[in-house]
Amino acid sequence: MLPGLEALRKKAHNIQHRQDIEDIHDLRVASRRIRTCLDIFSDSLPSKKTKIWVRDIREITKSYGQVRDLDVQIDLLNQIYKSVDDSNLQSGLRRVRLRLKQKRRVKDANTQKISRGLMENTSLLEMDSWAKAILEIEPEVPQTHGPLFQLGYEHVQNRLDEFLFYEVFIFDPTRVEELHQMRIAAKRLRYALEVFSLLYKGKSDFALEITRQTQQFLGEIHDADVWISYLPAFMEKEQQRVLDFYGYKSPFNRLKPGIEFLLENRRQERLRLYDEFLEAWKNWKLKETWLNLRKVIFLTNLEEQQRDAAVSSVLPPAEDKS
Repeated sequence: MLPGLEALRKKAHNIQHRQDIEDIHDLRVASRRIRTCLDIFSDSLPSKKTKIWVRDIREITKSYGQVRDLDVQIDLLNQIYKSVDDSNLQSGLRRVRLRLKQKRRVKDANTQKISRGLMENTSLLEMDSWAKAILEIEPEVPQTHGPLFQLGYEHVQNRLDEFLFYEVFIFDPTRVEELHQMRIAAKRLRYALEVFSLLYKGKSDFALEITRQTQQFLGEIHDADVWISYLPAFMEKEQQRVLDFYGYKSPFNRLKPGIEFLLENRRQERLRLYDEFLEAWKNWKLKETWLNLRKVIFLTNLEEQQRDAAVSSVLPPAEDKS
């Protein structure tokens, strides 16, 4: 939890100075890692505080979501615009970028306010204080690790089951919502694997990397789907703007080629990403990636339970303090 809290504060500071658009992404990742810890170790956390901490961390993640999406879209448009030399297309691309930048400016003041507030957020300060205090406590008796391995086994299994539930849908490219939900499930599996990576001594890291790749593929596919949904509605709205301003629609013809070019560009990119993802998925299945992950977490859990049983059999009985 402590590295996540430190990263969250650092990125909130950077956002106030607009150093890098990736700061918002990194802040949201840090908040999700903290939420994962709160979820996994909920039974070991202060019961009266945990619900409040989870609520506040979830709100932090959510509050930066739309801003992050706009930053990604504007950055993509800048890249595409630089690659296009045709002036017939540039006008439409500039108009889309203008509208997105206008939306971003509207949200900027609130983003700065949220970022300033994070520096003194009560829940973050409480979590930081609690975690540091826990590190200073020395255990009174020899510790067994079986319960921790059991916890890892249960959480990784559950997250893997949630993730693989969507496998049946990936072979239908029209399953936009299911692919999006699979991306969310991939995030949850990834963060759970990160938490327990040291526990498994890196043996699960092959699955962690593949889960990260899956998340990236599905994230980029989702971004393309958002464009494909957004641009037709944008054209209708912009055409109406032109009509309201000029009293006739013909000036919109100057913008239309660029917007249609962007729409087709995103459709083609979506097809490419989807084909690459399917090919990668087939290779991962051939290597029995997910079965091998189940073997790792099952066998390490079993070995640790047996080790704990052996240790317990030779330890003296606990002293009765009653």
